[in-house]
Order: sequence, then C-alpha cells, then structure tokens
Amino acid sequence: MESTLYKITVVNMHSGILYGPYTLVYGFGVLTSILIYEFLESRVKWKNKFIKVLCYFLLYTIVLSLIEFIGGHILHFFFQIDLWNYSNHIDALGKYICLTNSLIWGLLGTLNVYFIYPRLKKLFKKIPKVYTYSILGILILDIILTIITKILF
Repeated sequence: MESTLYKITVVNMHSGILYGPYTLVYGFGVLTSILIYEFLESRVKWKNKFIKVLCYFLLYTIVLSLIEFIGGHILHFFFQIDLWNYSNHIDALGKYICLTNSLIWGLLGTLNVYFIYPRLKKLFKKIPKVYTYSILGILILDIILTIITKILF
C-alpha cells in the first residue's frame, strides 16, 4: 500500500530500506502466506469452504501483522528508523501494528493465495532459472550494500 502511494505521490522515494524498488516486509509477507497455504492445503481436509477461507484470513491477519511488528523492530534496532508508525492511530497496538492494517494484511494474504498465487504459479514455471537466480543475486547484493552503507558507515 505504502509503496504504491509513494510511487504516485513522492518522486524518487519508496517505502523500503533497500536501494532497489522492493520492500522486504512485503516479500516476506507474500512468501509466508504462500508457504502457510501450501503447508495447510497438503495436510488439512477442510469440510466447509467458508470456514476454510475464514481460517486463512484470521491466520494471515495474525501472522502478517507479526511480520510487520518484527520488521518494524528490526529496522528500528539496526537502522534507527521507523518506516511506519501507527502510534497516532486510534486502533494502534504499539508503534508497528494497527488493527485496520492487520485486517487489510489478512485480506491481502487471503486474496493472494486464492487469486494471485494460482495464476502466477503457472507463470513462474515458465521463467528460466537464470532469471530467478539473477534477481535473487541482485536482491542479495542490495541487502549487502544496505548493510554496509547504512549500518557500518
């Protein structure tokens, strides 16, 4: 949400700590929602589709909020910055979590595994591994450069 808003309203800025155009907390959130989905789908036999979707929504609300909470603390600890701060929100649960955003994360996680991921899964199989490894290499390099320039100096 913030990245899109930054792209529309603020020139030459984004909501992440890295130099590239990505935000790790969102990446962790998407990957975690997919891993949870794949894990539960292979082990749980759901009898009721509504209960199934509701369980995923509640699970994603909690887990993705926890990722946001941990991410906020990590950024504050290592970089002494707060890229988000919900303290002024009426539904804030500390600095890095608010109920409104938690519900949005639950909704986005659920939409991801039911609508986005199934379509992208087919596309991912067609992408040559060299591109995947190249993007991963760029991300790792970006993380290393961020650590060197923002923590060590």
